Amino acid sequence: MLEFRPVTVEDKVWVSPLLFAEALPLSTYSFASFFCWQHVYQQEICPFENRLMVRVKTDLGSAYLWPVGTGDPIPALKALEADAAARGEPFRLVAVLEEHLPILEQVYGEAVEMIDTPDTYDYLYDINRLADLPGKKLHAKRNHINRFRQNCPEGEFMPLTPADIPDCLALDRAWYEEHLAMSGGERDEGLYMERAAMVTALNYFAELGMEGGLIRCNGTVLAFTMGSLLTPTVFDVNFERAMADFQGAFPMINQEFAKWIRENHPAVTLIDREEDAGSPGLRKAKQSYGPDRMTRNVMAIIHNKG
Repeated sequence: MLEFRPVTVEDKVWVSPLLFAEALPLSTYSFASFFCWQHVYQQEICPFENRLMVRVKTDLGSAYLWPVGTGDPIPALKALEADAAARGEPFRLVAVLEEHLPILEQVYGEAVEMIDTPDTYDYLYDINRLADLPGKKLHAKRNHINRFRQNCPEGEFMPLTPADIPDCLALDRAWYEEHLAMSGGERDEGLYMERAAMVTALNYFAELGMEGGLIRCNGTVLAFTMGSLLTPTVFDVNFERAMADFQGAFPMINQEFAKWIRENHPAVTLIDREEDAGSPGLRKAKQSYGPDRMTRNVMAIIHNKG
């Protein structure tokens, strides 16, 4: 019987090696995501042989992530199926990558229903394009950055350290209050949950092994970002903040952090800027950089043949 329990920061020691062993290019499969977003998705984990089992909450009920790790995944799938049956729920898998579909079809055949989930596709970009912003398509980004440098010539990028966290929390609070005021004081649940995840990441920055950068201008933090290695060749940008009244702050922190990643992680070839969650604004922003790749993933529901 599987014994699921909530994620603790100490679990990183045994969970991260299993995630890296399979190295899936989808931000769902990062320890930072498990830990920082469990207030939303209620992730619960447990080990099984050489694999990590993850149970999550969805609008449909309980579901499971692909059991990442090493060795034959079929025993792990069967164990998850049994757990779902014991709970009286259908066996649902979310964030299933295309490479996993043949395995599910091999095991379950026509009992598998695939549901496309485009709002959960991750946007991946060539690191050199984000760092150098070449060509006509990224001309507007370069213009915004130039305007930022003109308005704030003292602006300086630097790596984010634990000593910077209080200033980053203050910026995040000001950013959120600004958005709250713009909405007439009506709370946006999506922004609220994302902010809670970001605050968790900042408070556990060192323990999670996060890396980040910020831009200071005359001592004030105008933008910051942070993330972590998703695979040996993919870096996941988990969070990003910038003051909206400083034109070019977002593209500036985006480019500078890409340069920093390239210098400090020479094996990285792609930057994952995660999903758009169906938000038109986020989709437009992510598409404006011209993603080089989208990580397609689906929900799979295994229907009981009996």
